[in-house]
Amino acid sequence: MELRGPTPPTRKPQTAETLTLRSIPEIPLDLYRSLYDAVGRPHHWTSRRLPDDLLRAEIHAPGMSVHVLEADGEPAGWFELEAGRRPGRTRIVHFGIMPRFRGRGLAPYLLGEAIAAARATGVELVTLETNSLDHPAALPLYEKAGFVCVDKRFVATPAIES
Repeated sequence: MELRGPTPPTRKPQTAETLTLRSIPEIPLDLYRSLYDAVGRPHHWTSRRLPDDLLRAEIHAPGMSVHVLEADGEPAGWFELEAGRRPGRTRIVHFGIMPRFRGRGLAPYLLGEAIAAARATGVELVTLETNSLDHPAALPLYEKAGFVCVDKRFVATPAIES
């Protein structure tokens, strides 16, 4: 999916918790894995299920960044960006709301912040991928933000061991 034009601004949702968005340079692998598994395991995410050295090389590579939305200091959602690998575009690699925080209106806000962070890398084109295994609200959220489908492909995802 691609986003080329402007997006409507999003407002921080009203919550009982204090929300803080933090960029975490060189995120510790155990924290990254806990975020990735909490959001991705139910949706069969496998791309980052790697040994330490390979995971570190992926997520600490130049142009990669991880941002965590905290609610009173607890991770409520997160996104990962890849800038510079493909000229003129920044990709939202992973995006998700932690299960305990779903249904509170955090996703539109966090997606808006992900788009703003992607655009802050100096690009007009923001991309992301989704699939039929992702949360049912993902595709409508992306479309509402202005993303359009530009390509479809079939991908077989290996089963995740418990």
